[in-house]
Amino acid sequence: MNISRELKLPPRLYAIAKSILSLRKATVAEIARAVGRREQDIMRDIAELERRGLITTSRRTYFKVELSERGRRYLSGGLPEEVVLRELIKSGRVHVGTLKELGLDDDEIEVALGILRMFGAIRIRGGTIDLDTTRVQKVQEYIQSVKKELERYSLPITLAELSDSIREVRRRGLVLAREHKEIVVEATDLLTNYSDKLIPGDIVTVITPEIINLETWDSIEFKPFDLTVEPPRYPIVRKHFFTEVINYMRDLMLSLGFEEVKGPHVELELWNFDALFVPQYHPSRRPTDVYVVNTEASELPKVEHLVSAVGRYHKEFRGYKWDPSRALRLVLRTHCTSVSVRTIWERGPGDYRVFTIDRVFRPDTPDPTHLMEFHQLDGIIVGARVSFKDLLQFFREFARGLGLGEVRFKPAYFPFTEPSVEGYVKHPKLGWIEVLPGGMFRRQVLEPLGLKGYNVAAWGIGVDRVAMILLGISDIRDLYTDDVREVEKVALPKVILGAGSVS
Repeated sequence: MNISRELKLPPRLYAIAKSILSLRKATVAEIARAVGRREQDIMRDIAELERRGLITTSRRTYFKVELSERGRRYLSGGLPEEVVLRELIKSGRVHVGTLKELGLDDDEIEVALGILRMFGAIRIRGGTIDLDTTRVQKVQEYIQSVKKELERYSLPITLAELSDSIREVRRRGLVLAREHKEIVVEATDLLTNYSDKLIPGDIVTVITPEIINLETWDSIEFKPFDLTVEPPRYPIVRKHFFTEVINYMRDLMLSLGFEEVKGPHVELELWNFDALFVPQYHPSRRPTDVYVVNTEASELPKVEHLVSAVGRYHKEFRGYKWDPSRALRLVLRTHCTSVSVRTIWERGPGDYRVFTIDRVFRPDTPDPTHLMEFHQLDGIIVGARVSFKDLLQFFREFARGLGLGEVRFKPAYFPFTEPSVEGYVKHPKLGWIEVLPGGMFRRQVLEPLGLKGYNVAAWGIGVDRVAMILLGISDIRDLYTDDVREVEKVALPKVILGAGSVS
């Protein structure tokens, strides 16, 4: 490009442009340091230079990862599950009450027992822990994989994204992964061609009475205005595309003969975990995986009998010292299955099918597939003749109603269902993803609730994941955008449009 004219820029823009030319490609932080200003003070100038076509900007997210104090301690002294396993290999059998003598606190003991039980390496009866030596190798392989992961972060490193293995050790509080966002600025060819023709000078954007009275406009350079440009026009308002998807799922469930029910967001651990036969040492109940609410519950007198019944089943079939006070703590619900067990307790025996579609909460770091708040569609089919086949058929009908295509099933494990299954559907970019988990409630769930002689098919569908498939979105955060332009741009699938939604 042949540049013949000089390019006048206001002094601050001029300084920033010259800095970008010298750096060629730099972050806003580096540019701010070069011109002696704060980042927030030059953001409008960066936007103005980009509007003029002199620079381009891009946004970059990265994570600084390092071991936490706990992670360093575990790396040198052993993971809780490793410490307990060593003691079991040496003794063959230990009592739960003696584990504190190994230098572990209550939370570490819960984590250790939960992981060892997950691999089927121990059995707990009457407070005594027995080791299954045939499962030791699997546990040791897991321990070595965790320690190898921790060794990677002995010195801080920078990563573009977090892998599943990092998220696991992060949830356990073993590593610190701090998210950083920065804007990268790069000079365009236009700015490069003007590099020796840039001059500083004042450019007036507002005509004042002083300029008119002093008749100095001939010597002043005004910022050009294009009065022919039409102001932005927004089309007729439409519902948010994610709301459209949720409403369609609700209509689909109603059309399949289900009744919608609701439940509280702040829930007793009794309903969220204990009534679902989730042991109190289970990893999903760790403080890092649940939001605990420091408020006393108001419905305690109503559930005293249920607390006692649930406790008996935990003690008899799980074989550990069950704490009733733990069941009465308040948490932000981690799934909507709590609404299902509440409904069973309230309605008792009978033939009915209900569902709920609402928000749930889990501590997590936002990334393309995780959020701290998301949606689930939970439901149950209750009846004396309900079978596992009914659950699979429901999944197929639900997927067909959403136009999700083929559903593939594989066996799964959940503390409160047996048999259990995971249904997979195909995302155009992410491949096969699990969105249809479910199973048949165990009798240890149903009997304390007063339901004997009946079967219950239950599920908890990830609404956000299904919506991502339907809308062709690969970043879960885009489901919650409040940018009107993005809301207008996202196209709804034909199956929803055919149901009468606004296009």
